Amino acid sequence: MKRAVELLVLLSLLLTVDLTEARDRLSASSAGAAKSAIEQQSLRLCVGSDLPGNWRLVQFGAPRRFKNSQAPYLFPHQTFQYSVEGSMRSVHSRQPIPDRLDRLFASVPSALSYRIDGAGRVVLTVDGQRTAVETWSCLVVSRGGYDQTQEMALQPGDLVMTLHGSQGQPLFVRQLRRV
Repeated sequence: MKRAVELLVLLSLLLTVDLTEARDRLSASSAGAAKSAIEQQSLRLCVGSDLPGNWRLVQFGAPRRFKNSQAPYLFPHQTFQYSVEGSMRSVHSRQPIPDRLDRLFASVPSALSYRIDGAGRVVLTVDGQRTAVETWSCLVVSRGGYDQTQEMALQPGDLVMTLHGSQGQPLFVRQLRRV
């Protein structure tokens, strides 16, 4: 499982440059592993029409080493809403999140905007500002499958997003599935 996450991180890293800084770290593996990830799954860069909608986090179940294990972005239940207008909302919880996501997100203030750049990266900014607060490489799974050795299921349409630091290092990976 950890190897599959590392492969996705490496693949995303190969597709990403000039990224903003974040604080936590995820260990990476060898660059040669990224090629096998490409061969195993069909992935493509995200485009503008891929993100709008509601998404849930899919658990990888891989152990990660983070400075702050209590950070909300590590909670097991996470949902995200990307609007066609370019706003982004998210809810992170230790408890399951109700299925009425549109109603839930209507009560969550939008403080972040997003755009997808030409390299398939999702760039998040605080509303009204130009400086990126996070930059995620974003891949869409176009052909799913299950790798029994890695215990990882990818379905067509899933997003695999990797947060990178200012030096291009992978920091965090999340797999999202449309709700």
